[in-house]
Amino acid sequence: MTREKTLRYDFLMAAAILLLLMLGLVILYSASFLFASNQPSRFGNGWGPISSNLSAVLIMLLLFPILSLINLEWFKKGWVISLIVLFTILVNLLPFLPFFQKENHRPGIDAMRWIFFKIPGQRAMSFQPSELIKVTLPLYLSYILNKNRDRLDKFVYGPLPPVVITGFFCLLVLRQSNFSEAALIIMIGLAICFIAGIRLRWFVLALLLLAPITYQLTVGDPEGRWYQRIQSFLSNAPDQHGEKYQSDLSLEAIKSGGFWGKGIGQGSLKVRMPEVHGDFVFASFVEESGFMGVFFYIVLVGFFTWIGFTVAWRSDDRYYQLLAFGLVMPIVTQTLLNIAVVAKIVPTTGVPLPFVSSGGSSLLVTLISAALLLNVTRRYVRMEVKYAG
Repeated sequence: MTREKTLRYDFLMAAAILLLLMLGLVILYSASFLFASNQPSRFGNGWGPISSNLSAVLIMLLLFPILSLINLEWFKKGWVISLIVLFTILVNLLPFLPFFQKENHRPGIDAMRWIFFKIPGQRAMSFQPSELIKVTLPLYLSYILNKNRDRLDKFVYGPLPPVVITGFFCLLVLRQSNFSEAALIIMIGLAICFIAGIRLRWFVLALLLLAPITYQLTVGDPEGRWYQRIQSFLSNAPDQHGEKYQSDLSLEAIKSGGFWGKGIGQGSLKVRMPEVHGDFVFASFVEESGFMGVFFYIVLVGFFTWIGFTVAWRSDDRYYQLLAFGLVMPIVTQTLLNIAVVAKIVPTTGVPLPFVSSGGSSLLVTLISAALLLNVTRRYVRMEVKYAG
């Protein structure tokens, strides 16, 4: 029996998830404490931005063991997947209902990305339903592409089902004024379909159709939010209040970090950076931990990704190959996009940093994906031990 066959990938995966979660909470608290303390009317105390993440962790203390131990064969049943897809669609329709909108919602102005649960005498709790798609879509695509694996060359059984569901999810998210999330959903769908073996000609056709739509939603709409983001990104003019100001401060924070960083909690630029606990939390981390902190974080994310892709590559069941790959893809893609934004390589996208950015919705769904991925990894290890024996 070789070491490779008995290597406990499930233990390694669990350790990677735990380390990413703990590091994320430390990074977020360090980045947001002073920022929140300077805005007592909004947060009340320095725990404000991290409180939603802690709530997500408390919820996952119950759900994580269940999801990591549940029999994944249930997700091969059509009626189970249908219920999950239907639930995700219904939840993503709730932001359009006045009852679930914030009290001072301005129709036609405010984005409709969140569901607000109003509790008498307390601050309303919110949830971003589009985050659920990052779990539901891999579950659905793994099921349908595995079911039709012998008929993928036929349009009705190959490209059509993924296009219908993925397209509908994107329409819902675009209606919620969240272009970056819709683009991320499309990337996830295309990646899973490619791994499943969909013919290349369908990808060429999809890109030809997506190109004019993307153009119209971005540079083709001078009044749109994304057009303004691209213009701000390309402009050299100073901006003391907009997104370019965030990007400039972010780049300054990265440069000031040096090799060792200023020390956890010692960063100064994070106080000036608007909403540092959100999409630009990585900039605060780089300022305080320097190159060595970034190196450790990238290695940790890379280790998590390596285990996930290894399990996807070596699994003996086509369904679990697609599911493992599909669960890893959103986390890796979001990480790369967020870092690219913080490093001012691409325009601001609004994509959070998995395990780190403030937002209970993002962390909750990330941990759900991680729990299911750990479950797939456990199955792979059991199969390896069985074959070795």
